[in-house]
Amino acid sequence: MIDVLCTAVLRDGPKLYQHFKTIDHPIKRYFIIDNSCGQDKSVATALNRIHQEKPKHIGEVSVLKTVQNTGYPGAVNLAIRQNTDCRHWVFTGFDWYPDKGELKRLSDVIDDHPNGMTLGLGNDEMCGIVITPHLLNTVGYLDENFYPGYFEDNDYRYRQKLAGVTMSSFPLENTHITSSTLHSCKTFEERNQITFAKNFNYYVDKWGGFPDRELYQTPFDLGYPINYWHYDPKRTEDLRWV
Repeated sequence: MIDVLCTAVLRDGPKLYQHFKTIDHPIKRYFIIDNSCGQDKSVATALNRIHQEKPKHIGEVSVLKTVQNTGYPGAVNLAIRQNTDCRHWVFTGFDWYPDKGELKRLSDVIDDHPNGMTLGLGNDEMCGIVITPHLLNTVGYLDENFYPGYFEDNDYRYRQKLAGVTMSSFPLENTHITSSTLHSCKTFEERNQITFAKNFNYYVDKWGGFPDRELYQTPFDLGYPINYWHYDPKRTEDLRWV
């Protein structure tokens, strides 16, 4: 059994419902972070359908409604903190759908990979991830200053490299509606141009170079542990899309 399958949704409830319908293997908990803040009624509709249609192989459905959008790194970290009774944490995008039978294939090997796993390929490598206590203790949480997303995956890979730890690659056959939230409205596309650039600059400041050209061995070249990041709420507010 998979302990917990987590996802977060900002808008587009039908895609969340489709994510739910792909769960064809026993899981202890389906954990949904509702980042919509009541601004998309289709999310509420999807959540109601999920509760009403919960099959027996899903032990429980748990929904956490946020006051503000957590962003992707914040959602992953929040999912871990809200499910401390689990021996691993599986997190996927709400628009990333494993094919039939793939969750069983994951379940069969999930306890054999103490360093965690990536479940996608290429640019989609971290659209599905398995985080373990060992990985968390060694590499740490995702850096939430990469808000609302982009470059947090590069940061996490580089920190793994510095720690001498590598997440296993266990790609699942899947369908991914790439960047569906980003492309859901023109405002998000325009805001992403700003936040993408600022997250890139933050990455360069943190590691002394862009991805695969890093110069620093510690964050900001200050001798801090590799899991160090100081959360800046003002930065989050400045980068907020909605």
